[in-house]
Amino acid sequence: MARTRSKVKLEVEVNGKENGQGVTAIEKEVTSMEDNGLKVVKKRKTKTAKPVLEDYLAHHEIPADGKLPDEYIEFHTEEFIEGIKHILKVDLSLYPVVVHDKFVHFEKSKSKPRTARDPDQSKEAIVSDYWYNLIRSVISQQLSGKAAKSIEQKFRSCFTDGVPTPEETLKKSPEELRSYGFSFQKIKYVQNISEHFLDKDSKLSHAEFYEEAPLDDIIEELVKLKGIGYWSAKMFAIFTLKELDVFAHDDLGIARGVSRYLVRRPEQLKKIKEQVDSHEELSKLLKKKSTFVAKGTSRDWVPYHDEYVKFFASQFKPYRSILMMIMWRLAATNIDILENSGVR
Repeated sequence: MARTRSKVKLEVEVNGKENGQGVTAIEKEVTSMEDNGLKVVKKRKTKTAKPVLEDYLAHHEIPADGKLPDEYIEFHTEEFIEGIKHILKVDLSLYPVVVHDKFVHFEKSKSKPRTARDPDQSKEAIVSDYWYNLIRSVISQQLSGKAAKSIEQKFRSCFTDGVPTPEETLKKSPEELRSYGFSFQKIKYVQNISEHFLDKDSKLSHAEFYEEAPLDDIIEELVKLKGIGYWSAKMFAIFTLKELDVFAHDDLGIARGVSRYLVRRPEQLKKIKEQVDSHEELSKLLKKKSTFVAKGTSRDWVPYHDEYVKFFASQFKPYRSILMMIMWRLAATNIDILENSGVR
């Protein structure tokens, strides 16, 4: 029987099939040619979507009262636990994700908010810690964790007792800093940040500023530094200052986590869109290009517009930093990398 290709047609049919683990397998059927008027259907290799955390935890029993395990409460700071309780009050379905593991960045023995620092620690030492966390942030920019750690170790090794200070840093020549692995651009950043922290006219050089100023004011001062943008400033606020109501909608992990959260809760997504779309001011902002564009990407998740993401987060005020921790967990983001980016 003769085979003709006079009419070539491409059709794709996508079928979702449960594989027994709550994961959808995608099967594509491609009609690529006609065999004497009869369609020949070729099945491409089945592609299985990667399972996400909530798939694995679907069997987890959720207590009606949302009571947290005693050991979980004991591990975390009181402020963090209050935040977790608030989030579960808004959405109890997050319980399995919350108790799946501890959040070590809010461990009771290590975490203190900026308004409750150790009274035995001098103000100079506090400011110096803040300075170094920002330097570590610069070191890690656009580098792998391994490369950043190597540069940091070389940098620390040239200081007395391995403790860098802004004063000693400014004494080092660009050539010496280059030998540790700093790029020319990062050398400028390090020098600029060090100069600000030594300048008594700079608000960032005073411990009282961090203790008393509104968070927005602190962030605005931080972004004046070379090499520190709003994302870095917000990470500093979360991990260094232990602020509980910070939200970075433009973080890739957060966008992915929110997407995975909402795709499982279509009714909630529908309500969010309706409320934003009907709001006079917010609806205008939908015309602006979003941080993450949905079309033309190979992502296995669907980015939602910034305004939808921000509106979603607003439901969890004043504990949006904790919400970020949960969304990072849903996105399978390694939070240690963020902490090691100079925001510890």
